[in-house]
Amino acid sequence: MTKFVLLLSILFSGHAFSQAFQEADLGQSSSSINWKTIENDHVKLIYPDYLGRDSDYIANLIEHYSKVVGLTYGITNPKKVPIIIRPEVAQPNGFVGLAPRRSEWFSSSMFSTSLGSAEWYQTLAIHEYRHVQQFDHFNMKTIKFLSWLFGDTGQMIGTFIGTQPWLFEGDAVWAETKYTDTGRGRAPQFLSRLKALVTSDQIPTYDELVNGSYNTRLPNHYPFGYILISSATKKFGEDFWKKVAEEISYFPHPYRLYHAFKHVSGQDFFKFYDETMNELKTTWSKDIKGHSENRVDYRENTSPFNDGKSTYYLHYSMDTYWTLYKKTGVKKEVVAEIPFSKGMSKIDIRGEQAIYSQFLPNARYGYKGSSDLVLIDLKTGEQSKITSGKRLYNPRFSRDNKSILVSEFNDDLKWTLSEYDLKGEKIFSTSFDKDTLVEVYPLNSDEVMAILADPAGYKYISKMNLKTKKSNTILPKSRNNISSLYINERNETFFEAQYKGVTEIFKITADKMISKCTDVDFNATSPSANNQNIFYSNEDAYGSHIKVTPITKCSPIKSSELVDYNYLGQNPSDNYNNFAPVLFKDQVSLRQSSPKKYSSENYGDLDKALVTPHSWSFFAGNGFGLSANTNNYLNTMGIFAQVGKDGNEDQNYTQFSMSYSEFYPVFQISGEIRNREVDFFNSEDILVWKEKQAGLSMTLPYTYKKNLYTFTNALTFSGKYVDTRKYKATVSRPTYGNRYFKNSSVEFYTDLSKDLTARSIMSPWSFGYFAKYENAEGNIKDRDSSYRFFHSGKVQVPGFFNHDGFKFTYSEEKQKNDINSYRFLPTQFNRLGNVFSRGYKYESIPHYQKVTANYAFPLATPDFDLWGIYYLRRATINTFFDSTKLESNLKNDTYNSTGLELELESKFFRILPISFGARYVHKLKAGNNLGEVYTATSLEF
Repeated sequence: MTKFVLLLSILFSGHAFSQAFQEADLGQSSSSINWKTIENDHVKLIYPDYLGRDSDYIANLIEHYSKVVGLTYGITNPKKVPIIIRPEVAQPNGFVGLAPRRSEWFSSSMFSTSLGSAEWYQTLAIHEYRHVQQFDHFNMKTIKFLSWLFGDTGQMIGTFIGTQPWLFEGDAVWAETKYTDTGRGRAPQFLSRLKALVTSDQIPTYDELVNGSYNTRLPNHYPFGYILISSATKKFGEDFWKKVAEEISYFPHPYRLYHAFKHVSGQDFFKFYDETMNELKTTWSKDIKGHSENRVDYRENTSPFNDGKSTYYLHYSMDTYWTLYKKTGVKKEVVAEIPFSKGMSKIDIRGEQAIYSQFLPNARYGYKGSSDLVLIDLKTGEQSKITSGKRLYNPRFSRDNKSILVSEFNDDLKWTLSEYDLKGEKIFSTSFDKDTLVEVYPLNSDEVMAILADPAGYKYISKMNLKTKKSNTILPKSRNNISSLYINERNETFFEAQYKGVTEIFKITADKMISKCTDVDFNATSPSANNQNIFYSNEDAYGSHIKVTPITKCSPIKSSELVDYNYLGQNPSDNYNNFAPVLFKDQVSLRQSSPKKYSSENYGDLDKALVTPHSWSFFAGNGFGLSANTNNYLNTMGIFAQVGKDGNEDQNYTQFSMSYSEFYPVFQISGEIRNREVDFFNSEDILVWKEKQAGLSMTLPYTYKKNLYTFTNALTFSGKYVDTRKYKATVSRPTYGNRYFKNSSVEFYTDLSKDLTARSIMSPWSFGYFAKYENAEGNIKDRDSSYRFFHSGKVQVPGFFNHDGFKFTYSEEKQKNDINSYRFLPTQFNRLGNVFSRGYKYESIPHYQKVTANYAFPLATPDFDLWGIYYLRRATINTFFDSTKLESNLKNDTYNSTGLELELESKFFRILPISFGARYVHKLKAGNNLGEVYTATSLEF
């Protein structure tokens, strides 16, 4: 779940081909939704009209948890918060954001085990609502002062520079574990990677965790944040982090968290960190039964399937994508690279085909997506998407290989068991009353084994007859995080479940006899089986590997050991805080019989957030000024106003714009009053005038993803009416007074790129093109009219080794070469890159053409830390050749240069990712050399 709002997009603006596309915010739901709203003292809920009784349920959940979630921050009467339910997203998620202050929840939920076994909205009502309380509590003292100065942006800046993401996310996981009978703190897979590291003498330093590494896969800020939050709370009390937050808010800066920790606890933070990790090692090491593996580079092997001759499995490393392999003896063959999401996806193999579900974006709306079925031909590796716009999960082939059974999340937000044929046509669909289908596996043409969840989220395994609708519970309801059903030819059912701090593989027979089949140190997952052996993925210190165990080694256990919390251990993996499970006896009734009678109202684009500025600033673009922003809660309308002095022409301006993004095109109306000043190329003449303009633009975005490739496009049309007057010149005497122009432009952007691997420095295969044509038609065409055309292209191809690559670019700008014609504002297309060849300064010229060739490769990944001030993650070398041809009436020239760049991917103060580098340039024509130092937020050529 995404919660902590990073400000890098505000503090740093990266190079972009398309300015209009970059400015177009596509974070909306589709226009077909009819929005409703209800509210109580703690929440204003904005939801689609087909959400049904879940709207009352969510409002009731917030009211219920308002009494407990903020108590450790001293919040007994939390402020009302707007919550928007986004119903069309394919992946489970949620976030709390500012600008404006609200929370947004995505509805798809129960197909994954990565978030524990709580009911989905219950998890969000604790985890996300805890973030609301965090932001509200931090908004005091200096952070409050910053919010007075800059609005929500000021609050975000103060919070960002004074804290770390692990504090927010770890604390929210702590809350979801404390206030429920489940939560990720009770799920062994949540902490398993951290456990694997600390028990194999690979304890990461604190700086490695917060800054990242290319040398191995480290736990993200959720698990290690949960450990740090929990450890300090156990030692110093449940109000400890409340006190730390108050200390931070006095004067936030990058070291304030660590100073506040020491001031409140009396212990140095880094000694606390080392102490916590060593305590974990001591505790966890008692449970380690196996021997340490020989050190290897991080890799994962999972989802095995044996057909009697060969074993198919998925492989991943930091150098590769998820790849389906076929292993016969010692021979390994690549079948296909796929965009697989471990924990979110499953793959099934039978006969000569494999099936998995692929997460895909919507062509237009950021809050809409799909999870469609993709067939893989195991002989050719060809992948075929057989459904479109569906949300289908955990696919399994039928016994006769002629159809596919899935758990489907429908447009009405109901879960069903659905069957599709191999062409993607739906054969039938059935629901399970109030229960949710998580996963299904066919026994025969009429019967299936299924994992279901009741309205409170409790999971169970049931044998079901699809014709008679009769069911037989095989494993009773519990909070155990059961998953990954597999049935062999003897109709023995295998599955994974948590047990005493690890995930193990179990077998269950038709007469409900349960056996435990593995005994691992970390996690055993994704089982398959024939009639003799079980194949599964066994987690180890360096990822995971495929392991085989005979079915005869399965040992009987009582079913009660997997329910009634008997599966919980006494170690950090599932019981670090020793919280007693908190039962929610009235949870189901909150949905079925609401204690409140809510009055539902229609909800549209016009709300108070649209006319209430959420952020303001005294910095305006690359100059100074005052700006203000508003957005409505659905993010379909926004207003921006700004007055200031332009940094390019050093002149005053005032501008206003309003965007409207509900429908497919993104519209924007704008108005501007600006003083202009142009210093002409190769001339002492300076022309100044006053300009007023009003205009309308329309952007048509389009995104398409196929397997590992993403295709992004945008087409923008705009028109403006421009009134210019009060012309003055320092040398010449203008031959015109007031002038009127009809300005129009068209802008096109396209990019096709392959996804990055974990260690990529650039996309291995990429093509991009951007073009913009601007025209200004004056009332005296020959004298006043003007045009400007800019276009740029790139091609990226793989290099000779892992992660290196070649990048070739071409750019050109041409405009009318007449001192009397209309002058456009200075171009912004390359505001962080080099407009001309490296080593040469930019000059305003009517026509230039530039080509570059680059070869970049990683030099080292040292993970070098300097006292928390500076962290070097990776050093990259780029060799280049640039050539720029310049043409005008007064000057024609060619600038050629070649050289070498050393770029250091760095992080300052544990929060600011800033790459900087040193450049050696050799100017070919002049024959001289020079050195340059530059900064960037990404590798720029």
